[in-house]
Amino acid sequence: MDATLERPFTPATGARAGGLLDRRYGPLVPHALLVFIGFVTLWLAEEPATTLYVTGAAVCVAYPWIIFLEIRRAPLGLSPISFYFGWNIMSLGLAAIHHANKLAEGLPIRFSVQKIYPDELAAGYVMYLVGAFGLHAGLQLIRPIPEPGERPPPMGSGFLALWSLGVFMRFIGPIIDVGGFGAFSGLVQWGSLAALTGFVAHQGANHRRASFWILFTLGTVVEFIVNLRAGSKAFLMFSFLPAGILFTRQRPLRRWLPVLGIALSVFYLGVVAPVVSAARQADAVAGENQSDRIVRTYTQGDYGEGDGIEEQTAAFFDRSFEPIPASFLYGEVERHGLRWGDTFDYLAYAFVPRLFWPDKPTVSRGGWFYYYIGAARSEAEATTSVAQTAAGELYWNFGFPGALFGMGVIGALFGFLWRLTTPFPEQDPIRLVLYIALCFNMIDMAEAGTTLVNIVFRALVLVPSMLLLDRAARKRAEAAPSEARALS
Repeated sequence: MDATLERPFTPATGARAGGLLDRRYGPLVPHALLVFIGFVTLWLAEEPATTLYVTGAAVCVAYPWIIFLEIRRAPLGLSPISFYFGWNIMSLGLAAIHHANKLAEGLPIRFSVQKIYPDELAAGYVMYLVGAFGLHAGLQLIRPIPEPGERPPPMGSGFLALWSLGVFMRFIGPIIDVGGFGAFSGLVQWGSLAALTGFVAHQGANHRRASFWILFTLGTVVEFIVNLRAGSKAFLMFSFLPAGILFTRQRPLRRWLPVLGIALSVFYLGVVAPVVSAARQADAVAGENQSDRIVRTYTQGDYGEGDGIEEQTAAFFDRSFEPIPASFLYGEVERHGLRWGDTFDYLAYAFVPRLFWPDKPTVSRGGWFYYYIGAARSEAEATTSVAQTAAGELYWNFGFPGALFGMGVIGALFGFLWRLTTPFPEQDPIRLVLYIALCFNMIDMAEAGTTLVNIVFRALVLVPSMLLLDRAARKRAEAAPSEARALS
């Protein structure tokens, strides 16, 4: 049980451990400095590309710094904050530099059928960074932080059942309409990954045993196979998240982290990205599901023609640069003014469970936004869902204050869910699945309103369950001394 107390990087002793950056709001200091750099370069730079170059490079310094501060706090190493900033080193750092290169070369920046002007791109990028700062501040305000010397509670049971349920839900999800149980199924689908993460947290110290590697490899392979059904490149790579945690937590394996990172990058750019992209363009075969099509594309070798690792890297940076839609919305505000809540009209019905309203209109605004930007003749004819991003939608309605404070509210709500998991989520299967789901929610905020709805429904599903489980655990703890006295 003591293995769960080990942190990947423990704070140094003395003044450094109690310094400014080790306090609750300490990680906001480098983040605030980054936003300041963004505004200064936006104001002083003559070329928009300079803002992206300088601030993108600053992201590549500030975000790893924040991650380092975070993994010294989180007993598991992984946390919603470290996962969010790890992803955005690429999305807001390297991808920003990539787009700066495109601006410097005079290449057009496009958002579907719309053109993004350089000034709008630079301003939208800084606006998005403001939203990220607000999100981070809200999280730090509410999130749990273990006290010095705090010990984890006894380990709960049910990790194997959670793994089995997660695999089961992944297989039946595309077959059976879960209807009004979408909030529940959306959580349980991460059950197998959460259980594998729990296995790494509790058994990682046994990494020198062959039995550990057999079980760990089997679990990773199963996770990869079930993620094939989603047809998502990101989901496939998330299968290796427990491997990253294992190599980070265990000191003897830590030296192999660069090798693991390079291997997974080559695997993604050389296999996953080209195969999944080609499978999406391949002709459908009767009775074939998404995973069948991906496997067929790979076995036939009909992928990657003319697209090497360099081309796949550029395509990845093009896809992952989320300030693109935010930049379009910045331009909309410049041309037409703020919407003042007009685009949040769907919240009027969003909180009605589909279980009670089977024909409820879709809450996601991706199809409507695809129509709004002129890529479809009507929302009904939209064949693609396009994200506004949470920061973009808030700015579209309320400007920079909306992006900052609105994302702060979302961050605080995420922090509330995080607090439900306690500082030691790896000790309980239900808390761990919520913890893992939170990590992925942090990088999947298509709109501010739908993110809010998602948080509310997850709280409604999990809060009663956790209260009941905690009550049962307290009763067992109270009964144990009585039983011991009776036996004596």
